[in-house]
Amino acid sequence: MKRFIHKLASAAAVGTAAFAMVSCGGKTAAPQEKMLIAGSFWDTIAVVNRSAGDVIEWKYGLPAGSECNSVEIVPGGDVLLSYKKGARVIKRDAAGTVVWDYTDVADTAELQTATRLPDGGYLLAICGTPARIVELDSTGTQVRKEVRYDLGIRPAHAQFRRVAKAANGNYLIPIISAGKVLEIKDDSTLVAEYGVGGTPFSVQELPGGNLFVALGDGHSAVEIERAGGALVQRIDSIPGVPMHFVAYSERLANGNTLISNWQGHLPAEQQTAAQLVEIDPAGAVVWSYDGRGGRPVKGGGVDFVSAFYPFTE
Repeated sequence: MKRFIHKLASAAAVGTAAFAMVSCGGKTAAPQEKMLIAGSFWDTIAVVNRSAGDVIEWKYGLPAGSECNSVEIVPGGDVLLSYKKGARVIKRDAAGTVVWDYTDVADTAELQTATRLPDGGYLLAICGTPARIVELDSTGTQVRKEVRYDLGIRPAHAQFRRVAKAANGNYLIPIISAGKVLEIKDDSTLVAEYGVGGTPFSVQELPGGNLFVALGDGHSAVEIERAGGALVQRIDSIPGVPMHFVAYSERLANGNTLISNWQGHLPAEQQTAAQLVEIDPAGAVVWSYDGRGGRPVKGGGVDFVSAFYPFTE
């Protein structure tokens, strides 16, 4: 049985613009660059204000046993997140008021992807037997499509983390235990396999169709051609930043690349590298972030970062 928990805020509250500049004393404040962050093995998500010296301005505690590998800011300023046994949209208030909550996840399954689609709907991807890709409507309360695909991989945790929907309507599935990305249609037909190596965590379709793939314990990220899978670029070395598990990574609109440098597979004393790093097209570091407060141990602040969402407001 499908289980939903609906705690819907008023339409006026949900629709409040969060990206307008704030007026104070007749003056208009400049927009601030911010970063929403989350991490597997970390029981919190947070907003880091880059414009204010990387201070954390908001936090939300996750349900026990969560593994949050996808977070986003949705229109109106609310937060979309996955938490292994569900996905929800919450308000960015002190309580993290729930707007909607999707919990149709079997005991042996894991909901690892939650992202908003260009048409306003939501894409959820659930590891399991079979794996399920679920599209919700713009309210998050109605299923408009569900695709099932048996990956032939057990257990569920070995399947994927960040599934994406391509411009052509196909789904891109990075298989973490197989070193490849699958492209399937919404009728479950396999279109293509791209061998990329490593333990692929996330995939991004770039303008023009190429794929940008974070390779996890492959300690790198690659751009490959969509036709044939030829390698275009490999990022496996960043000045001053040892690359560990390369989790969610993104080619930004300005041409820079932002990488999650997750360190949960390392002993605590070795968890000392930057958790997020942004490089320019030439490979130079333009920004890096370490939220552990100088203590490379669990509980020292921001324990791990495997997902992010840059935004301005």
